[in-house]
Amino acid sequence: MRNLILIICLLIAPSELTSQYTEVINSNRPGTSQGAFSVGKNVLQFELGGNFSDLSHKSLNFSYLKETELVYTIRYGLLLEKLELIVNGSYNQNKSVNTLNNSSSKELKSSFLNKQTLGFKYLVFDPYKNKKWHGTSLYSWKKNNNLRWVDLIPAVSVYVGANYIPDGGYFYNDPFTDIKTGTNLGSDEQTVNIKGNIITQHHFLNKWVLVNNFIYDRIGSDNPTINTITTLTHNFTNPKWSSMIELELFKNDVYADGIFKAGLAHLFSKNYQFDASFGTNFKDTPNKLYLSAGLSTRLDWHRDVPPVDKEFKKKQKQDKKLLKQNNKNEKKLQKQSSKNQKKASKLQKKSLKKSKRKNK
Repeated sequence: MRNLILIICLLIAPSELTSQYTEVINSNRPGTSQGAFSVGKNVLQFELGGNFSDLSHKSLNFSYLKETELVYTIRYGLLLEKLELIVNGSYNQNKSVNTLNNSSSKELKSSFLNKQTLGFKYLVFDPYKNKKWHGTSLYSWKKNNNLRWVDLIPAVSVYVGANYIPDGGYFYNDPFTDIKTGTNLGSDEQTVNIKGNIITQHHFLNKWVLVNNFIYDRIGSDNPTINTITTLTHNFTNPKWSSMIELELFKNDVYADGIFKAGLAHLFSKNYQFDASFGTNFKDTPNKLYLSAGLSTRLDWHRDVPPVDKEFKKKQKQDKKLLKQNNKNEKKLQKQSSKNQKKASKLQKKSLKKSKRKNK
């Protein structure tokens, strides 16, 4: 059972299909898609990576760019198991050579904060909580290990975020923004715009996880971006290793591209994961090749409260309320009894006084 948990959860899948929180780290790296499940309430997770890219652009007279990028994602399980706060962005140190003018090549060096995004993800639908669909059969190996129609029903999350584009950042994800600036190819982007994402996640045969992101980005800007990311993860027999392949497509009127990626992840311990990946696109405007290495870690303050405890607390609360009401009624009865005794005592004294007067 321990190995099964490690296998399912290595990269982007949860270890317990009925819960958000997992005993081992649940990282989205080395891919760039988001999984449907959150890290769990009161879990603070860091996903860090270094990307090293080599780009050249045919339409810019083969101007080229060497990009070094520090990318980060901070995830926190906020208030609810299903809710996650996400902050992500990057910092770049680039070296580029501008050969637009054949007479002279100009080398540009730049360091800048790139796009930063703050968002919230919420799990809308979790089919894995349905025991009839995804419960383990004690009598049928075939049922537990074959593909079924219910496996086509995904977990679904929604994401809403806001982008901040600092001065010097890429406009619409275009890495040749600096070289295009001041030419008829240059563009501008609003400093703040909105991002939305619908996330689906499937689990197949205990070893495969399929994640799809359907993203509508730069909402409110002049050039909204349509972005789709499909990630397929495979977990090996050794539960500490997994692999992934990913296809990312994005399109707007300024910059469109498609990037294929492949990578490996190694679970070092339950709170640490290392990864490595590479990727390339399919065109020469620009041509892109990149390598990436990363680390994911977390601070785990999660405290699981089983449903039975919730019911017990509910009953405790009801019993406490009933006891308080009984005490209140008892005090009321005692007060009334005291009044009746005082009244009877007064009547008795009056009766004695009358009796003494008659005897005189």
